[in-house]
Amino acid sequence: MIDNRCRTVILLTHEYPPYVFGGVATYAKQLAEWLSQNGWKVFIIAGRATFNEKVVLERASNNITVIRIYFPEVPPQWFFYALQARKYVEMILNKNQALVLSNNPLTWLTLKNLKKLKNHAGFVTVFHGSVYSLLAFFQYSSLKELKKISLEETIYYMQNPLINYLTKRDLITSDRLIFVARHVVKEFKSLYKDLDEKIRKYGTVSYPGIEYDSLVRLRKDVEVEKDKLIVAYVGRMYYTKGVTEVIRTIETSIKEGYSKDIECWLFGRGPLESWLMCYIKKRELSRYVKYYGFVERTKLLNILANYVNVLLHPSFYEGAPLSIMEAQALGIPAITYDLPWAHEFIINGLNGFRVPFGDTIELLEKTFKAKKLNRNRITRLAKRYDRKISFESLKKALKKALEG
Repeated sequence: MIDNRCRTVILLTHEYPPYVFGGVATYAKQLAEWLSQNGWKVFIIAGRATFNEKVVLERASNNITVIRIYFPEVPPQWFFYALQARKYVEMILNKNQALVLSNNPLTWLTLKNLKKLKNHAGFVTVFHGSVYSLLAFFQYSSLKELKKISLEETIYYMQNPLINYLTKRDLITSDRLIFVARHVVKEFKSLYKDLDEKIRKYGTVSYPGIEYDSLVRLRKDVEVEKDKLIVAYVGRMYYTKGVTEVIRTIETSIKEGYSKDIECWLFGRGPLESWLMCYIKKRELSRYVKYYGFVERTKLLNILANYVNVLLHPSFYEGAPLSIMEAQALGIPAITYDLPWAHEFIINGLNGFRVPFGDTIELLEKTFKAKKLNRNRITRLAKRYDRKISFESLKKALKKALEG
C-alpha cells in the first residue's frame, strides 16, 4: 500500500536545464523548481553525462537531485534516453516511494514492467500535443515550400507511427493525464475515441505555467522604441514553426515600401539555421533581419521586455506556446495564422491577431496594427497562464494519483 503522504517525484526529461529553444524542456525545469519549492523531493533523470562517465549525480538544490546519464544525442534521442532511463527509475523506486512524472511519449517505453514495484506511487504523463495535428502543415504548404523541411524534421515526422503507438500506450499506462491546453484534449479525444472515458475521467488541463509576476515587473515602466517596429520570432528553427513565413513577411514589407519602418529579430537554433543565414545574405536582408541564435533565457526576456513591440509566431502547430504566453505577460501582442491551435491563445484585437494562412500582406498589416493594442490589457489576459494557477491544478492531479 502506497503512503499517501509520499512527496517524492521522479521527473523524466532528457534535457535539463534547457540548452536549446523549446517549451518542453523549459516546462520541465519550471515544474521541478515549483515542486521543490512546495515541499516535494525531486529526482530528475536527464542527459549530458559523457560516454566514459555513464552516470553523474548533481545536487541542484536541497530538494532537487539531477541524475545525468549517457545516451546518444542523435534522432530519435528521446527513444535512446528512455531505454537508458528505465534502470535508474527502477533504482530510485527500490529505495523510495515516488510518483513518476514524464512527458509523452516516454512513459510506457520507460516504465513498462515497473508497475510491479511496490514503491511506485503512480505514473503521471504530460501530453503536449498530438503527432497527427503536427502533420497538418501538409495541407497548407506547396511542394516547393515542403523542400525546406530539414532532414532532422523529416526523420522526426517519419517517427509518427511509432510515437502514435507509444502515445496510446502512455494513455493506457498512466494513472493521471495532464494536457497542456484545451485544444490538445479535443485532439486526443478525436484520435483515441476508445480512450475517451479515461481522458475525461483522469485528464486535467494545466497550462505549462509562466512566472507571471516577475515578467510583469520586467516590463513595468518600459517604453519600447517608437520610431521603428521591432518584431521578434522566438523558437526552434524548424519549418513547421513558421520561421520561413517570418522571412516572407519581411520580404513583403520591403516590397510594400515599409522597409524603413520594421526590423525583425530572430532568436533560436535548429536545422534551418544554415539555410536562414545563407538566405539572408543572398537576398541582402541583413539590414532588416537580425539573427541572434541561442540567447540565455534571462537575457532573452530582458531583450523582449525592453525592445520588442510584436511577436510574430506563424507556427503551423503548437500545444501551449510558451513564447506567446511569456510575451503576452510582457504586454507584447502576438500574430499567428488562423489555425485551430491559435484560437485558445489569440483573441483578435485584444492580445494579437490571427490571419488567414499564407497571407503575408495581412500578416504584415496586422503586425503594424498590433503595435497599437493596449499593453496593460494584454498583460491582464496573460494572468490565466500564471504558474501559481496552472501548477495548482497539476498538484491536485498528482495528489489524486497518490490516492489511487
